[in-house]
Amino acid sequence: MGAKYIPQHMIERSRFIDLYKEWCDEDRTLLTDKMNCLIRENSEYTDTKNYGYMCNLLTSLAIILVLEDKGMSRKEAQQYTADAMYQFIKPQIRSMEKLASHRWFVRMLKITMPIKFKNTLGYGWDVEFPPCGKNEFAMITHKCIFRQIFEKYGMPEMTAAFCKVDDILYSNLPRAEFLYTQQIGTGGTMCDYTFRKR
Repeated sequence: MGAKYIPQHMIERSRFIDLYKEWCDEDRTLLTDKMNCLIRENSEYTDTKNYGYMCNLLTSLAIILVLEDKGMSRKEAQQYTADAMYQFIKPQIRSMEKLASHRWFVRMLKITMPIKFKNTLGYGWDVEFPPCGKNEFAMITHKCIFRQIFEKYGMPEMTAAFCKVDDILYSNLPRAEFLYTQQIGTGGTMCDYTFRKR
């Protein structure tokens, strides 16, 4: 386990920091305690490469479990958590649209994304970059730690909330179409993403 897996630091780096700031001290303590448990229970995933994903994954899972312990239904807790994440990423939509307004956007993805994922995909992931046309970038995720860990805690459907982030950020890019036929979080066997230059 990497020394970086400290709940407070993970929350601060996650999409749930704004929500955390709204919580009272007692609930914050419950959250960090729950995260410590989750870190121990999922130690095989806590390598350096997975850190960024695990900040969001374990924080969201801990929020749901804490809310359940306090009497909220699982469905309500999941929606509350997902809504907080969607609110947090709103400013990123404009930034992504601005980046994708350049002609070189898809070409940049072809160069940078395989390098990025080589450095950020740790235990539990299986992602390939199939051959594609010069005006396309494609990636296929066969195994996803979000699905694996959420399923372990009886809520595989929560994976879809994170798939929806991709839809929110990439569906209306000015110079690139975001295409797929399936997503793991919505019942597919893979996420077969393609960005195609418009």
